[in-house]
Formats: sequence, structure tokens, C-alpha cells
Amino acid sequence: MSDGYTIETFRGDYEALERMAHASWRDEYGDASFPNFYRPAFLRFLIERIPPENRDHVVAAYRGDQIIAFFLNMPQKFFFEGKSCRAAYSCLLVTRKEDLRRGVAQAVIRRALAISREHGYDFALFTLETGHRSTKMMDKIAREGRMEWVRKTGVVARILDLPKAAYSERLKGYERAALRLIGAPRPPRRRNLLPLRDYRPEDAEGCRDLLNGYQKMLRLALDWDKEELAWELDCPDVSRTFVYEKDGKIAGLVNFLLHDHIGRTIERWAWINHLAFPGLSRAEQAAFIRTYLAMIQDAGFIGTIEWKRHNYPLGVLYRNRFFPYPRGVNQMSWTFNDALSLAKIPDVYEIQI
Repeated sequence: MSDGYTIETFRGDYEALERMAHASWRDEYGDASFPNFYRPAFLRFLIERIPPENRDHVVAAYRGDQIIAFFLNMPQKFFFEGKSCRAAYSCLLVTRKEDLRRGVAQAVIRRALAISREHGYDFALFTLETGHRSTKMMDKIAREGRMEWVRKTGVVARILDLPKAAYSERLKGYERAALRLIGAPRPPRRRNLLPLRDYRPEDAEGCRDLLNGYQKMLRLALDWDKEELAWELDCPDVSRTFVYEKDGKIAGLVNFLLHDHIGRTIERWAWINHLAFPGLSRAEQAAFIRTYLAMIQDAGFIGTIEWKRHNYPLGVLYRNRFFPYPRGVNQMSWTFNDALSLAKIPDVYEIQI
């Protein structure tokens, strides 16, 4: 125990964590909107896939019965330049606002780093948002290990309901005018759509083969097995996937997370998590995205975002009226294997939370 708190495995008090995280994020973001990454259903989706013997990866700090910090580390498998690697994805660091600048977050991170080393991971990936508290704090503990900058990742967005988005996000008049000028809020064209359908359990193997194909295209790419991917692609009210079949095989898929953005109102957005359609022509890819937009608009989403991951040509998104979104993150690595360096890798296939 240090300063009246303990660092231990998360106790499963999801609702208390959500309340604490919301208070902390609202304190930092003020009136600006933010995604509810701490919705209990979403956290269970991330945590309950972790085997019981690895639940120590879910780290929290408690003062008595009160949760005051949280940090999630998800075990993952990668191919890096053709070699299999074991890694962790570190995310969702949050500290109770009253315990900021008291060393709690640094203590939680040190515990997570120790766990990664104990489990023999080659590296742990994480992201830092420019100007965020965690970014400034990470600078202070860079000396704890070999922290490498991997790449900068930007965001593109597509608005499907401008009035709702503008009100919730508190868009200024000139911002709404700029979006109208570039045609961003125009509804997706509904001609020549493809027969996309919802994912079914029997699609898992075909989807795995499609996504693992990135291992041959990119320097660093996830390595899925069928059971892990089945969990990832389909979870009610959290994760949804559309697939496209061609010649009897899965030729394209888009998986997206259902995130609530908390602004002036609470609105649901679709965050693209996995997208692959390597064998389709440019025209088919454009139709695939157009169909995806029509389907999520019909489902009530007010917009969607995707990350600039360089897994496929972004032009197919811009042709469907995606636009650069004013948010970006730096992808970083705590690299534990001295034989590896992930510095300045432009092409990475990873989950996006």
C-alpha cells in the first residue's frame, strides 16, 4: 500500500469505474464531447476474453473500496517482419480527478510494465493523444524502459446526420458551413450497392484468412486465431461486422464498434475497427463503403470514423465523403525484446479503441 491505496487486479466494479472515468474526462475535456470507452458492456467485451491466468493484466488502484485508477493490458499475437511475437495492447488509462498528479497513474503503469516483462512479451503497444494528460505524464516515465515512437495516426470521419452531430458536438457555424461546402453531410448514394450482410459464426475462418493476409502486406500485423476473432467480430450492442461474399468466399469485411459520444446529447457513432477487401476492384471497394454507410445510417448511427492505417488506399473513403477529423494519436511501444525495434513503422494493423 502506498499513500493509502493499493494496486491490484481490477475487481470488476464496472459501474464505479464508469462514474470515476466520466468525472475525470469531463474535468479534462470541459464541454467538448468524448467517447464512452468505459461503458460496462464495452469493458466486458475487452476484459472477459482474457484468460483467467492473465487477469492480472487488468490493473486498478483502490483506496479502500473506491477505485481511483485503471489500466487495461490485452494479450495479443503479432507478426513483425515475418516473425511471430507476443505482445500486449495497453489502453484506457484513467485516474480519479482528485488523485491527479499524486503518482497514482505512474504507479499503475509501472505495475503494468512489470507484468508485461513477467509474461515475456516482446513489446506493449499504446497510443497517446496530443496534449492529453496521459501524454504529458508518459514523458516523465519514459526512462522506465525503451519507449519507441511507432507512427502518427490520423482520423477520417463521415457524418450521416449533421443536425444531431452539430448540436451534440457544439459545432460552430463556420464548422457546419465548411462541412456543407465539401458535401460531408450528404446522404450516401444508394445506387449499385453490394449485398453486404451481418456476420455469422460460420464466417470466422474466412474472416480470419482475410485479416491475417495483412501479415504479408505490412511490417507489423495482428495474428488472429479463429476463436479470438469470433469474439472480436460479434458482440451484441458492442461490436458488429458486415461481410461480402464473392464466388463463395468472404471477399470483404468491415467490423465496427458501437461507441456513444457524450456531448450536449449522447449519440451513437460507428468506429471502424477492422476493414479488409484486398481482392476487390476500386469500384467494388467504393460500393462496399457506400453500402456500409447506407446500412449504418439505417441503423441510426449519426456518423462513422476510421483511422489512417495505410492498410488500403484511403481514396476509397474520400470518394465517399469522409474528411480529415481534428484528432490524432501517436502510436507508441514499450519494447522489451532487445532484438526488436518498432521505431518509425508506417504500416501497422492493430485494433483501434
